Amino acid sequence: MVKGGFAKFSKVILFVVNILFWALGCAILGFGIYAEIQRKDNEKIAIIGELSAFGPLAFIIGGVLILVIGFSGCCGAIKEHRGLLILYSVLVLVIFAIEIGVGIFGFVQHNDLENIVTKGMRNTLDEYDPDRADLDATKAWDSVQNKVKCCGVSSADDWENATLWAPIFNNSVFGYPSSCCNASVPFTVGVNQTYQVCYNNTMSDFHNAACFDEILSELKSYWKPIAGIGLGVAIFELLVIIMACALQHAIKKSEYTAV
Repeated sequence: MVKGGFAKFSKVILFVVNILFWALGCAILGFGIYAEIQRKDNEKIAIIGELSAFGPLAFIIGGVLILVIGFSGCCGAIKEHRGLLILYSVLVLVIFAIEIGVGIFGFVQHNDLENIVTKGMRNTLDEYDPDRADLDATKAWDSVQNKVKCCGVSSADDWENATLWAPIFNNSVFGYPSSCCNASVPFTVGVNQTYQVCYNNTMSDFHNAACFDEILSELKSYWKPIAGIGLGVAIFELLVIIMACALQHAIKKSEYTAV
């Protein structure tokens, strides 16, 4: 049994903090699962393709790790088990180091976000299939171009090189997807295959704006909230590391005293 006012205080605080830590893990895990389910419904996120899966996956993994760590911390505090407390301290320290590393990497590499977003958007542009309206890439591009009133990644000309749209673009003499304007016209390929297309040079309602700026702005809007949450979690982790180390020291001291 630990002795001393600060040691007992550390034990109680560590237990309470880890209950909160465990609850935080549940919240992060739940948010990650929710974000994974909902991410495809946000066309501005889905349009960057598989890159949009990184955020929800990170929250899910982080939530599971915090649940495991919080459980070991609670058990270590209640049982005054030095082994569990050491494991707990090491795991929290590792996560803290990873968070710092990711934060530094993100700060240094934040200018590459534009290249990452561009690459993701061009990938889904190539996946756009006019014969598959149910395809995620097709739905995302049509939705964004209709709502934002834009066309293509950096310009409408991007559709000229889109893998599945390029043949239609050339056969229709430079026709763009119907979502690039408010009133498209039919274009027939072969006998029964008809597509709705837009023409940049003949339609006054053609969406000349690029979609990239809107998508980048949408993604940047999440930066500050995520950074704030990350800072709060990091401060919280420092607190539990200090309390765990104090309790470990108290347990070790009491063991020597008992001997």
